[in-house]
Order: sequence, then C-alpha cells, then structure tokens
Amino acid sequence: MKLYSVPLSPFAARVRLSIYRKGLDIAIVPPPAGGLKSDAFLSLNPMGQVPTLVLDSGMAIPESATILEYLEDVFPTPTLRPTQADALARARLFLRIPDIHFQNAPRILIGMRNPADRKEEVVKTAMENLNKGLSYIDHYLSGEAWAVGGQPSIADCALVPVLNAVSLLESIYSQPLIGQYPKLDAYWQAAKADAINAKVMAEQLAALQKM
Repeated sequence: MKLYSVPLSPFAARVRLSIYRKGLDIAIVPPPAGGLKSDAFLSLNPMGQVPTLVLDSGMAIPESATILEYLEDVFPTPTLRPTQADALARARLFLRIPDIHFQNAPRILIGMRNPADRKEEVVKTAMENLNKGLSYIDHYLSGEAWAVGGQPSIADCALVPVLNAVSLLESIYSQPLIGQYPKLDAYWQAAKADAINAKVMAEQLAALQKM
C-alpha cells in the first residue's frame, strides 16, 4: 500500500497525520514522473489530485476524507474515529468546513504572498472567507485538548495542516487570524506542542521554503 502525496498540500497532510499517528506501514511517495496530470497518474486517479492511496490490489482511492475513513475501517487500532455519534458527526464536520467554507482561501493567499503580484480585492475576499471558516471552527471546537474530546481523531488530522497554513499566512500578511478566536487559539497552541503534529507541520514548512 502506498500514498501519493506532496508535502505542502493540507489534504495530503491530513492522511500523513493519520498514518503517523496510527503507526501504519504505508509508503509515502511523490507523484510519478510527469506529475499529477501525467498519463501514469491519471490512470490511477483521473481527478489528478493528491492524496491518492493505492491499495495492494491496485485500486486507487482519492479524496482525503474518504482515505481517512478507509484507514479507520481497515486499521481500527489505535482508533482516530470517535465512538459517540455526536462526536463523530462533529469530527466529520471539521473535515468539511475547510473544504467548503474557506473557498480555497489559504491556497489563494499563499499564491499572492509576493506583494508585487498581489491583487488586493482578491486578497480581501479570500481573507473574508478564511475568517468566516475560522469562526465556524472556533464555534464547534470542544474546548478540550483535542478538537473533539480528550484524544486525537480524524478531526485533528483535518484541522492541523490547514491551521498550519493559516499560521504561515499570519506572518506573510502581518494579520492576526487564529488568535482572534479564543477556543481556536488555545487549540492551536496545544496542537503545535504535539510531536506528531509538529512532524507534519515541519514537512509543510520545508516545502513552502523551497517554493
């Protein structure tokens, strides 16, 4: 089994977090020569996106949320899936909020990190979408050590990589983002202190520095 991944993608980072935290023996590899739109990759995943999990059978599974659920089904121990229905619903919500409500804001803002190429109206709209999404996350956080309750879950796999990107945007744009929201800020400070989270965050940062 292997995971096609690129270090900076918060969606691929979600799955790497799950693999690291569950201690799974899954190879993490870059896309094949030619990249995501090459014939070799598109034959596996016609969407041309990472992450893509390739099973030993040859079946390729796209989409980070689907891969996270698959890993929980096949490798249930240690579990990253809350057992209570309401907690599980909240965990799945945290997978959806960045996908839907951020409107690609982190990607847009990182793409405009150079002031010489910056389009202020685009930045303004992206910041509004980003803040809206962050406020939703703050609202639904449990207020405990992890996003949903007292142990790590798929919710943390979803949130940590995207919040790492948001944290980088704070320094690029000299604007407070995470710190505006009390529960979110407390969650982020605790998340940064976790060694497995820090490993994925460092992978993302190293990739950004190479850009």
